[in-house]
Parts: sequence; structure tokens; C-alpha cells
Amino acid sequence: MGKEIVYCHKCGIRITEKEFARGLAHTVAHLPYCTRCRPLATPTLPVNDPDDHYVQVSPPGRSRSA
Repeated sequence: MGKEIVYCHKCGIRITEKEFARGLAHTVAHLPYCTRCRPLATPTLPVNDPDDHYVQVSPPGRSRSA
């Protein structure tokens, strides 16, 4: 029997079974995507900038003056 023809849900490029096996294509929410179009599984978190000045807060019940 023949193999199913699958197209990227976003850009429409043809995706082969070998591409899925090699990790070059992905299924997200039951929809096929090529590597370029695949939505991120988790959103990226912002990188902490070492130049940012965070306010240091002491825990309740403790004073900052010694």
C-alpha cells in the first residue's frame, strides 16, 4: 500500500515519513508541522539581565537594619 501524503499545517510543504523519523517534522495537537513552522511547546522565558537592579525585600518579621 502507499504511504500517506502529509503537508505542513502552516506553510503547506510536503512532509515525508522519513522526516518524521529523523526529527525534521513534528506533530503538535494532531497537526503536522515542518521544523520551521512548528509552534513552540512552551513559551520561552525572558533572560535575566545582569544590569537589572532588583529591589531586595527582606522576609516579614525581620528588619533590614542591624
